[in-house]
Amino acid sequence: MRSVANLIAALPDCQFYVFTRNTDYCATEAYEGITPNTWVKFSENCEVYYCSEQNISKATLAAQLKAIAPDVLYINGIYSKAFSRWPVSIGKALKLKTVVAARGMLSPHALGVKPFKKYLFLTWMRWLSAYAHVIFHATSEVEKTDIQKVLGGQLNVQVVPNLARFKQLAPQAISKEEGVLKLVSVGRIAPEKGTLHGLNALASQKAQIQLDLYGTCYNEAYWNECLQVIAQLPSNIKVNYHGPCPSDEVAAHLAAAHALLLPSEGENYGHSIVESLGQGRPVLISKHTPWQDLAAQKAGWDVILTDLPLALAELAAMNQARYDEWCRGAAAYYEKMIVLPFEANKMTYLQLFEK
Repeated sequence: MRSVANLIAALPDCQFYVFTRNTDYCATEAYEGITPNTWVKFSENCEVYYCSEQNISKATLAAQLKAIAPDVLYINGIYSKAFSRWPVSIGKALKLKTVVAARGMLSPHALGVKPFKKYLFLTWMRWLSAYAHVIFHATSEVEKTDIQKVLGGQLNVQVVPNLARFKQLAPQAISKEEGVLKLVSVGRIAPEKGTLHGLNALASQKAQIQLDLYGTCYNEAYWNECLQVIAQLPSNIKVNYHGPCPSDEVAAHLAAAHALLLPSEGENYGHSIVESLGQGRPVLISKHTPWQDLAAQKAGWDVILTDLPLALAELAAMNQARYDEWCRGAAAYYEKMIVLPFEANKMTYLQLFEK
């Protein structure tokens, strides 16, 4: 999980113990070369317990928490029985300081997926006062409002922005011709990431455009819809799907393109967006992210879906000089929004995690 990986890398003086599955999300095959059900050294300040499916239980988790006796229990997500609901309960029983990162799961667009089931669960948790002892971690004021709207205004919610990847490659120059555009999309192939919206916006473009898609596809029906749109795109539009992208290759793929295309339905952060800006690459994104007013700063476009084709056409028509200006704008925006507040945000995390 990129948010967690960046946090661990940014706080080398803190010791982290990560309890997780020994499989990737939605996968059934265990990671290769990993010893399950024991603590494995991951880095100088991090150990990971890769729990096998048959060993996942409340008793296993309670035993590990008792053995570690952490200063703080940091829980990622809301709905998972094994990795959220049990830890919340165990943390209360052990009188641990417990912080829950909602990770955008209580935003309106996220609640719109399987809404009845989520409504019943969240109502039950409120009735039990299950989160009375918990501090919620929101990454923006908007997310704080979402959390308190769903779980109650009396909830203790602290706002600490996500941290970007600790090390960024220096922005690289790239040639740009009028009427030629190379785009990249890095993220899940899923409705919430807006893959289909991006493909549909390409259909009306007259420029020579190439889109490289990187990401895991968990929704076969949705991917089939995407393939139907791709098959009907005009000959001047080329789409290549490359499958999942290792984390350490993301920066290189972003640097090799003119812009990131990610019109997602909602992001509480959007790590690929931030990394694209860090590479000095403009972004084409939706209005539903923390990154706003990009066009005014020549850093990209945060638009409603109906305006996405216009943004694509404007970018495709740019010559080298104008495009370079927008690359500088993206890098300047990254400097202002990510680099300058980085140390202050680190200190805020240390305050959040104080025992």
